[in-house]
Amino acid sequence: MLDYMQIAEKFGVDDKIRKLETELREIPNVTEVDFDIRGFYDDINYVIFILKYAVPADSEDYFGERKKLIDSALETARQNGLSRTGDRIEDYGEHFYFVTQCDDSWEICSEDDECSPEM
Repeated sequence: MLDYMQIAEKFGVDDKIRKLETELREIPNVTEVDFDIRGFYDDINYVIFILKYAVPADSEDYFGERKKLIDSALETARQNGLSRTGDRIEDYGEHFYFVTQCDDSWEICSEDDECSPEM
């Protein structure tokens, strides 16, 4: 199975994914970042990102810190040309799951474009 960076390279958006990943990792309490961009193969220009987080359970404002994390993630996505879809932000206990849509700045190549190396 291809990892997300191989897919990003194939569709010419590896620089955008690297930048987004770096900025998401800088959000307080985020411990891991993962992406699902397999929709690009079906001309679905969505970037799904999954953030693993570790808000201390004994935090004085546990739910406030989680809300800040979500707000920061959405703002980071917006600054990187991604907008929310109608999908809910899923909470899987220690992971948040975001579905975002790419704007025109993403210039996603099709599989047949020259920017797509053979895989």
